[in-house]
Formats: sequence, C-alpha cells, structure tokens
Amino acid sequence: MGSEVEQELDDRWWLGLRKRALESVDVHEFVVVLNFAGGSVLSIEAAATVRAVSAPGTETAVVTRMADGTVWTSEVLMSLVGQQLLVSVGFKDGALRLVFESGLMLDVPHDEQYEAWQLTGVSGRRWVSLPGGGPATFPGGPS
Repeated sequence: MGSEVEQELDDRWWLGLRKRALESVDVHEFVVVLNFAGGSVLSIEAAATVRAVSAPGTETAVVTRMADGTVWTSEVLMSLVGQQLLVSVGFKDGALRLVFESGLMLDVPHDEQYEAWQLTGVSGRRWVSLPGGGPATFPGGPS
C-alpha cells in the first residue's frame, strides 16, 4: 500500500509521500496549495473531490474551478491538515490520488484546459498533470 520512495510503474508513479503529514492548506485566487512534511508541495488548479475509501459514489467537491478561473475550496479539505498519507499516486492518464490515514481519499482528475495539479516531491522531482491528460515529470536535484 503506497511507497515511501518515488517509483515509476507501468501505469502510475508512487509519489513517495507515504507517512508524510499534511501541514497546511493555502487557498489563493487561482490555486490551492497543500504543504506536506518534508517540504513536498502540491498545487491544485482544477476540480478535486474527497470521499471515504469505503464509500464509492459519495464524493464531496473540495476544490471547484469557477468560470473565471478562480478556485473555491471546502472545509473538508482543511480538515485533512495533520493527517498522514497512506498512498500517493500519480496516474499516467494525469489523475492524482491521495489516501489519508482517516480513510479519506482525495482525487484530482486531469483537466482538458488546465494543468490540474503539480507536485514537487521530497527529492525535488516535479510532476505536472498536463492539459488534456498525461503527466510530465522533471528530475530533482541541484539547479
């Protein structure tokens, strides 16, 4: 279940955030930023939902992209602060899934027009969900 190391598989990336706690959620006009222990940062610029792992079909919108490009978020996302991740997966179709210790799962599908999400991992590697689907990834390391 999940991985503490970044690893590429056939259809997904283990993003290496297992056991990392969500430290804060910052809401800006066009992006929601999740900061994790160890310095990893996730930016969400498109729709995202949360549901209980045990309750498929009961999604709650936690990030909504408005017609003018601004984003809105809900208290449900804020309630995840302090929780550790059990699973962090970036799928090769551009979707993202994070599963928290509470059993809540955050899903960010790819977006047709926007980079739905971007993650800078523990190693500095960066993943970007491209408009229309699919990921781009850039190795970390010294600049």
